[in-house]
Amino acid sequence: MQLTHYENAKTALAEYTKVDDIKDFRDKAVAVQAYAKQANDYDLERDASIARVRAERRAGELLRDMDKAKGVLKQGDKLPQSSATTTGEQPKTLSEMGLTKDQSSKWQKLADVPEDVFEEAINSPTGWTNTGNHAKPISGSQILKTESSTKDPSKKIDTACLWLWGRLRDMENDKIFNRPLSEYLDEMTDGMKPDADRIIPKLKQWINDYE
Repeated sequence: MQLTHYENAKTALAEYTKVDDIKDFRDKAVAVQAYAKQANDYDLERDASIARVRAERRAGELLRDMDKAKGVLKQGDKLPQSSATTTGEQPKTLSEMGLTKDQSSKWQKLADVPEDVFEEAINSPTGWTNTGNHAKPISGSQILKTESSTKDPSKKIDTACLWLWGRLRDMENDKIFNRPLSEYLDEMTDGMKPDADRIIPKLKQWINDYE
């Protein structure tokens, strides 16, 4: 499975009509993501995580349609033409498809996330590694949290606020504060120092205003 460009995963998954096949695609993406993490291949890890989430969303769409079809059947109406029962096949149970109830519920929730919210979530970096500008992996849980916050305008947070919060956490996690600022400045190149000399006083004043 090619995961170099996650757009390929989006196109490929659109052609899948069986949850079993999507589950297999998703499991391969999980394996690639785990391998990439061990190999410190951040770009591949990110691409694999996106392919995984796309697969989970696509599976959720099919599972949701299956549940709707069951509801129609209970009412005695005709099933949609896309339903597997029109071919004489009995729909498989979750266990037969290798799924848990929790997975089915979560993936169907992913399927209900508006397209624009979903695409924005997977195309936005969720943070940066301390080895360079590499976006971290995305997960279905992150997307559901993002979607939940957009439902209630009172809970919507300014993107600049989210960015600052992420940078502060990254600085703490990377132990940036464990070394004097002067050490970082000493290691900067001649091209970097003018920017530091210009920005640091502004940062100092900004922090003083907070205090």
